[in-house]
Amino acid sequence: MSEKKCGYEKVNGLNMYYEIHGSGNPLILLHGQFATASMFDPILPELAHHRQVVLIEQQGHGHTADINRPLSFAQMGRDTAELLSQLGITKADVFGYSAGGTVALHLAKSNPHLVRKLALASTIYSLDGYFPYIAEGIKHASAEAFPSQMRQEYERAAPHPENWAKLIAKGSEMANNPNKVDFLEPTQLQQITAPVLLVNGDNDIIRPEYANEMAKLLHTNLIVVPGDHVSYISTQPQFLLDHLKKFFELSLNQ
Repeated sequence: MSEKKCGYEKVNGLNMYYEIHGSGNPLILLHGQFATASMFDPILPELAHHRQVVLIEQQGHGHTADINRPLSFAQMGRDTAELLSQLGITKADVFGYSAGGTVALHLAKSNPHLVRKLALASTIYSLDGYFPYIAEGIKHASAEAFPSQMRQEYERAAPHPENWAKLIAKGSEMANNPNKVDFLEPTQLQQITAPVLLVNGDNDIIRPEYANEMAKLLHTNLIVVPGDHVSYISTQPQFLLDHLKKFFELSLNQ
């Protein structure tokens, strides 16, 4: 892989971590909830071969320490926009996975000038997008309920590795007390003008009828790739990569 730059910027009270890989037009990757930027390792080399890929770690995730502020998808969208401004990025393609896709939706809604194209994987805009047992699991999540690899990645990167349980608790608090600004209305999705790629796994945790309706609201079609919520990016990413490369025109010299 080509050159890599790591750094922090002061953003809305955060010491916000980012990495930049490769060169060219910027492509922003937004990680899932309770994950770190390393979740993109299976697809990063191929993307960075064509673009300047910017990885961002949100409040309390990865290298970005938590602060005394509730978790909020809308706030993460604002933090992302501010970080990109500080990095001098005025227009970019954006790929958000799971909760990172929800953050990407907020970014596109509030900063339409910033987002050229928007790829969303396993993304919801309201909590009822999940199967009911998944939504209940998020509302009552415990630190022990998550795969050990997620905890290990958090502890490897976090400034305060002992705070894993606190991060899970704040995520549950957000799910139990959804602020009106944290989830979007269908009409707000319809107003997003950037071209959208919407991808789910064929064994995902999102209700298929919800995903298809979401695709209609975003004026696109749902793409279904083999795998569950995790495996289609972690262990069999080629299907996803093929769609991302075509959508973002990575074979073209832009």
